Amino acid sequence: MIPIAYWRNRKVYTRMVGSKCKDCGAEFFPPVRVCKKCGSRNIEEKEMPKSGSLLAYTKLSEPAQEFKEYAPIYLGLIRLDNGVNVISMIADADEEKLKAGARVQATVRKWTEDGKGGLIYYGYKFRVLQ
Repeated sequence: MIPIAYWRNRKVYTRMVGSKCKDCGAEFFPPVRVCKKCGSRNIEEKEMPKSGSLLAYTKLSEPAQEFKEYAPIYLGLIRLDNGVNVISMIADADEEKLKAGARVQATVRKWTEDGKGGLIYYGYKFRVLQ
């Protein structure tokens, strides 16, 4: 991850800011400049809901190099309460609780760091609710 790009997009990574079409009401995450539903450019920023349901998940035993120390990593396909689907890491994963339909909630957690003395990257992950 490039520090400048991360800094410029931090509201997407930490607050889950997407977009909403002012013409048809469709919501998107990540944000878009043109509505995928009606083609309008009349778009505004919209913070996404922080809860939803787990649709599916997978376990990465061999993640990318910058995430190796966190293996295994669980990734989930989540349908937010507004109907938008997102892919996210799952925090504090307990495979017994990872079931389709499980309620999940967004939380901000450490993603990775740029070397031992470098920038620490934070972003949203989802956790399964009890």
